[in-house]
Amino acid sequence: MWQILGLMGLAVWAFSSKERKRPAPVQLQFERFHNAIKLDADDEQRKLREKREVLLRSLADGLPQDFPKFAHFVQGSYAMRTGVVPLDGNYDIDVGLIFECTEREFPDPVALKRRVRDALAGYGRTVDIRRSCVTVTYIRNGRPDYHVDLALYVRGKSGSLLLAKGREFSGADQCKWVQAFPKELTAYILGRFSGGEQAQFRRCVRYLKRWRDHRFNSDGPISIALTVAAAHWFQPKHGPDGKPSDLEALHALVKKMLEKSGAALGVAGRVIIKIPGPGGCDLMAGMTNRKMAGFRERLSELDRALAQCYGQVDVSAACLELQGQFGVGFTNTVSQNKGVPARKGKLKRI
Repeated sequence: MWQILGLMGLAVWAFSSKERKRPAPVQLQFERFHNAIKLDADDEQRKLREKREVLLRSLADGLPQDFPKFAHFVQGSYAMRTGVVPLDGNYDIDVGLIFECTEREFPDPVALKRRVRDALAGYGRTVDIRRSCVTVTYIRNGRPDYHVDLALYVRGKSGSLLLAKGREFSGADQCKWVQAFPKELTAYILGRFSGGEQAQFRRCVRYLKRWRDHRFNSDGPISIALTVAAAHWFQPKHGPDGKPSDLEALHALVKKMLEKSGAALGVAGRVIIKIPGPGGCDLMAGMTNRKMAGFRERLSELDRALAQCYGQVDVSAACLELQGQFGVGFTNTVSQNKGVPARKGKLKRI
């Protein structure tokens, strides 16, 4: 009997010891990494604003005078303040255009996209019709320098916005006007947290985006899916001293994303991330089962890498573990160039 109780006590001690493991003291390293990858409002974003205004003037000049006028607004990571410096240097900005007409004037939404495409063609830029936007890419020295995604909207009968969906050569069933709430989504993201909690939320969103950029080619989740996932499941975390603990906050978010698979909905193995509000679509629906399996596998690897940092007192060893997930820019040394990974330390094989 006493032996059994002794074994139970040992098990409780081992469990509580595991629970007492503290995260590695890497908050300073996380914040340095964040400062290196965030899109600075006073630098790159100012340049993007200037380029956006030039493009909008070009569009207004390129359309016929009797064509429906448009108003514009900024959406996406620029509006939500969660932008990151792109690894390939191809900066982007998302702009919504609301045309003063109804879908009756353009029963085929791709027809409106073609008019915008034709008005912007030339002048050192390429213009492509994508499913949810028209993408304008500027080329410098033979490589993409930055691009602007133009989402085209008209107003429906109720006054809500309708988004033009469809590629240039899509079938008629794929070309449609879809009700959308981009401004409401931006307001939801901006109002989800405040103060220091909002700052930590934005940092964790940027960590996920850089992880996606580092660990995937073109088969990773879209940025808005990661942002909405964080808005749904992020919980602020602080250390015993009351200061933020980004390691714990990010780890908790990653674990929640893994838990929120679609198994309960009969879609086993899929992570479902729905836009908030009635009838919100699944932002991960466009990922094939193969891509979803790859996403879950890499997300599990991120979970394990973050877990390895608990109980770790060697900051350099913890940073080396995290390099495999975020790139060599996550380092225990100070990088001199913003947005440029510090090439110090050995990159962990993955």
